[in-house]
Amino acid sequence: MIVLPERPAQATDPKFVQIYDYWSSKAPDGCLPGRQHLDPIDIPALLPGLVLYDVVTEPDGTRFRVRIAGQMIVDILGYEPRDRFVDEMVVPNKGSDVNGAFDAVRNERIAHYWENSLWTAGREYITMQRLALPLASDGEQVDMILAYHVRVETQ
Repeated sequence: MIVLPERPAQATDPKFVQIYDYWSSKAPDGCLPGRQHLDPIDIPALLPGLVLYDVVTEPDGTRFRVRIAGQMIVDILGYEPRDRFVDEMVVPNKGSDVNGAFDAVRNERIAHYWENSLWTAGREYITMQRLALPLASDGEQVDMILAYHVRVETQ
């Protein structure tokens, strides 16, 4: 039986609360929700900040590939990231940090929050908060990660 992770205390933005509540409401009893339980029609206001990552197991380890990204993410990155691996989208010394965070979501079935400047070359001046949540099509083995992003506005 799977116990859903709690929303990290730092994830206080109302949109994090909304996405977490939606995600947890879709979980079958004793299981993680899977992509099949989510319907974009249910959360249209949240779509711009969403990214779905596929978990891809390779001989050298696990990587995370963008399946779909919301328009805010596309606008901030300046390109469509679909089908790109997250470790290829960040500056070289940060790829293992991103993969490590997503590995924790996958392996430990946790909700992961962080706030950082973007690790994408040329976009380091943008600060983002991100909440990552595990998805499992079989209810147990994480095969996707649902991430929600909030841009931190600086004065």
